[in-house]
Formats: sequence, C-alpha cells, structure tokens
Amino acid sequence: MQTLNQDIKDRTFKPVYLLFGEEAFLKKSYKSRLREALTDGDTMNYNYFEGKGMNVNEIIGLADTMPFFAEKRLILMEDSGFFKGGAGADELTEYMGGIPESTCLVFVESEVDKRSRLYKAVKKYGYAAELSHQEPAQLARWAAGILSKNGRKITGRTMEFFLSKAGDDMENISSELEKLISYTLGRDVIT
Repeated sequence: MQTLNQDIKDRTFKPVYLLFGEEAFLKKSYKSRLREALTDGDTMNYNYFEGKGMNVNEIIGLADTMPFFAEKRLILMEDSGFFKGGAGADELTEYMGGIPESTCLVFVESEVDKRSRLYKAVKKYGYAAELSHQEPAQLARWAAGILSKNGRKITGRTMEFFLSKAGDDMENISSELEKLISYTLGRDVIT
C-alpha cells in the first residue's frame, strides 16, 4: 500500500495496477484515489469496464489511443475474470510489455490466481496490491485518526470495545464511526 500512496502523492504512475483482496473498503478507496489522481475529474480520457466477457481488442485499442488534452488515459476494469483464466487473459499478458506511457490500466478484482501469467506480468510491469483485512492495531489507529479529524478522542480500552462490536470490516467500522461522531456531538472524549 505504501507504493500506491507514494505513486498517488508523487503523481508518478506505473502502466498497470492490480487491486485485489477481501477488504472491499480499501479496494474502493484506492480505486477512487487512483482515478482522481490520474484523471483530475476528466471523463474524456477515462474508460470503465465491469464484469466478465470484456472485449480485449477494444481495451487494447483504447489503451493505444493517445489521451485528448491530458497526460494520461485511464482504463479501469472491475471483476473482469482475466486473473482466473478468463477469455482474453493471454492477449492482455502479451500486451503488458507494450503499454504506452500515456496509458494506465487499473484492475480491481475479487478473485486472483497468483500463478497466472497475467498476474506475473502485472507484477513485472506494474504493481499488484493485495488488500486484505487489517490487523486490530492498524484498524484502531485508522479509526482513531478519523475520530481525531472530527475533534474526538478515545481511550485504548474504549477503542478495543468499539472494534469488538463493530468487527474488522472497514466499511462497517466507517459507518459505525459516522454514527458515533453524530451521537457524541458536543463532546470531545468518547467513553
């Protein structure tokens, strides 16, 4: 994840990114952060594909097209099935070495076979980020940071109790934190 954060901060992007794993909140967060950093809100140089059965020739054709009045073209593909041996995976694997500097491919996948040729090609030419469930200590720091941004403080024991009730799903924790912040309006310390 440090590589993703650094690339977004420096605005130096690899030709291809793969976001996968069981933590949906992180995949969604990095997908939107990459999209915003690469396109700056421009929709003309952004293409989105979702689901199995994507036309690989169309994707490669778009990738080879120069961006219009922008530095980068972003092609975002979600749950394509390419990393589980789906049709077109071989063509994309062959194409990985020839992605133009003006194009960035971003794959957001639920299932990935790390033994596949396409996965190995992404690792070679770009960056593959496995976004799995976070450790309780990491979740506590993240949640405390959100509370701090909203002017709230929380003790370690209270945070442990909160996480024991909210679980380890970051989407759920985020939702519960919003409720907690609203409920404690006017108080600095959450007890």
